[in-house]
Amino acid sequence: MFELVRKLNEECGVREPEDWDQDWEFCAGDYTRTEDYIKFYKKYSEEMDSSGKYSDKRLLSDMIIQGIEDLLRFTDDTEYAERLWKEFRQILIDDELYDNIVYWSCIGQPIENCWKITSRMRDLLRELI
Repeated sequence: MFELVRKLNEECGVREPEDWDQDWEFCAGDYTRTEDYIKFYKKYSEEMDSSGKYSDKRLLSDMIIQGIEDLLRFTDDTEYAERLWKEFRQILIDDELYDNIVYWSCIGQPIENCWKITSRMRDLLRELI
């Protein structure tokens, strides 16, 4: 079995979840290391579990998407965030991570009440439909 949390901790310094943690994948990462998480994803893609609601790929995808969201929200480096987005959007497509795409698309919500990455996710969703 692939040990996502342990490997992320060892290789990328991501803290391990505590008993009280809820939504660990959204808050454990460091947005300044998002590129490292994408490299990690690519490195271990074949080994990671891709089935089920809490699969390794889905959890790590949410961590990466949150990292790109935080880059867009907390920095002015939109060029860097866009480069990471373009790289990761292809992974979302290739690995068929449709639940993640739908979640971050915030379907039915006004865009002004959504995340910065939502417009990109909605564009991607429209391409896939």
